[in-house]
Amino acid sequence: MPVKFDNDDDDNQSHAVVDIYRCQGKKGDEVDCEVDPIDRISTDLLIAADGTSRTIANYMEETDQRERKSMNLIQRLFAGKPFSVTRYIDDNRRVYKSIPMKLPKDWRPDLNYSARSKDGGMNIDALPANRDGSYCGILLLKEDDPMAQANVDPETLRGFLNEKLPQFSSMLDDKVVAQVAKKHPSFLPSFRSVGPRLNQGDHILILGDCAHTVKPYFGLGANSALEDVSIFSDCIDDSNENMIDAVHEFSRRRAKDSETLVRISRELDRPGILGTVTFIIPIILDAIFNKINPKLFAPNIISMLQRDDMTFNQVARRKRLDRTVQVAVLASLMTGATWMAKFVVAAIAKAIGRRSSTVSLVLAGITAGMIYSKKSLTQYLNSDMAPADVLAKMKSPITEDGETLEKDVKA
Repeated sequence: MPVKFDNDDDDNQSHAVVDIYRCQGKKGDEVDCEVDPIDRISTDLLIAADGTSRTIANYMEETDQRERKSMNLIQRLFAGKPFSVTRYIDDNRRVYKSIPMKLPKDWRPDLNYSARSKDGGMNIDALPANRDGSYCGILLLKEDDPMAQANVDPETLRGFLNEKLPQFSSMLDDKVVAQVAKKHPSFLPSFRSVGPRLNQGDHILILGDCAHTVKPYFGLGANSALEDVSIFSDCIDDSNENMIDAVHEFSRRRAKDSETLVRISRELDRPGILGTVTFIIPIILDAIFNKINPKLFAPNIISMLQRDDMTFNQVARRKRLDRTVQVAVLASLMTGATWMAKFVVAAIAKAIGRRSSTVSLVLAGITAGMIYSKKSLTQYLNSDMAPADVLAKMKSPITEDGETLEKDVKA
């Protein structure tokens, strides 16, 4: 943990000062480290890329809180917003177990293979570990699923795999199945973001998961971390290798994007009705409006996030504009439809000699029944289903070019 961010030495130069501790390994969920540091180092540039542990980010937050408490009211007014870590509550927790597997020789060893159950309760993604067909499979389950527990009966797990994943079960021998059954589940990371800056002074910056932690559903975790590195490299070049300027420029370019990335990713992972409002309905609206007028309306947000010519913040602004225009168009159509409906109801009521209110109730009931009977809509309103699960139910691709590198197999 850093013990001092800036330290004036004899040459009057500032550095990041860090204590080094010897750690012995994990005991349960905690790392066992010695109380006293074994060394102290000073560096001109400290890049915090410690992932979800975010040791440096947490210390930056604590430091700003201490400094702010020591300020008077006037100083606080002009000090600006303090650095903080936004810790979102995970209302859609999933766990996973890793599964080593070897592909048959007639399967391509350069693809991502995936399968998802129809009820959204299970999905597996298998990624290549090498070019020889060795793969690492990630079995993603709900936290309370019996297969997600430790020390599952191997025969029970084998039966589950045979039923849900027969195409993968045949690749796993009994030894591997027993190892997976015994494993404790691991948790996907919870959404976290930091802000309003990504630096502390002139010599410390944070990037990657410790700045913007997301779940790995849409490839935005590792890819955005690599993008951080690329942008910082550009900042170094643009500042003529002046590292102090590069640190501040990186924070200026990337801080808002980091917060926006986490916010968007979380909206794509909300469960049940909330997920329908923040993910499913916007996806459907984008598909309709983009098809009608692709020059005016942009593709859905997942496709937009894959574009390398727009920042995450620019994507968010563009989708807000799209949503505003879409709502205006729908409101106009609904207003017109309301007037038309009133005219039709009045005409029917007059023709059959009934009151308009009676005709309205009958037509509303018929319409509601027709909507409820459509599985294409009601399947997305399952309160136990996360929006990420809905991707398995989409009949058409949601990426802009309509292509995918996955070989999807529906379980």
